[in-house]
Amino acid sequence: MRRTIQRLDSPPPLHKTVQDEIRHYITAHELRPGDPLMPEAELARLFGVSRNSVREAVKALESTGVLETRRGSGVFVKDFSFAPLLENLPYGLMRGPRALADLVALRKALESAMIGDAMRALTPASIAELRAALETMREHAERGESSAEADREFHRLLFADLGNEMLLTLFDLFWVAYHRAAPAVPHRDPADIHHSHAAILDAVLSGDPDRARDAVHQHYLGIEERVSEATD
Repeated sequence: MRRTIQRLDSPPPLHKTVQDEIRHYITAHELRPGDPLMPEAELARLFGVSRNSVREAVKALESTGVLETRRGSGVFVKDFSFAPLLENLPYGLMRGPRALADLVALRKALESAMIGDAMRALTPASIAELRAALETMREHAERGESSAEADREFHRLLFADLGNEMLLTLFDLFWVAYHRAAPAVPHRDPADIHHSHAAILDAVLSGDPDRARDAVHQHYLGIEERVSEATD
């Protein structure tokens, strides 16, 4: 039988391969933020490529926050940051009608999954701050005003006592990205926003994780409905 000839996939660009090798080099040598990277010429010899390929790879890794160039000093490993992702995520969310809905669904899943642990870690001080944020929402609702920042702080406080900075950063990243990318999403009645968050806090203080998860779900269902209206 005659063998079918299949088209071979094109190999990745050389500078992309060099990016992967630099990442592997950083991991293998356990370089920490602030540690210097080997000079371009030495990396080129190590990888067996041109200095131009190394230079392109370094520029790409700078754009994603892996490396930073200090004039007159060289290239250094950069501390991890969500900033590059934050800068590009809103643009990515506007690329298709499903992206924003997917982001909301992801945050709903994360908050629902973590709310039980958050309840057990919640301190009296954080409870007092949650009540203060809720009171701010109520005052804004009475004036018919948006309470976006109080909303943002409320969700941060719910999970702050877990001590998971990456989780808090990720939640805040989602919040900022959503508000940047969703100007066309219909605004929710400020009174509804207050009531939704009051239901979450009541459920959390009840000590019933199932009730708290349901309150979080109901809160995000309202957001998902508004996103659906904007993308239909």
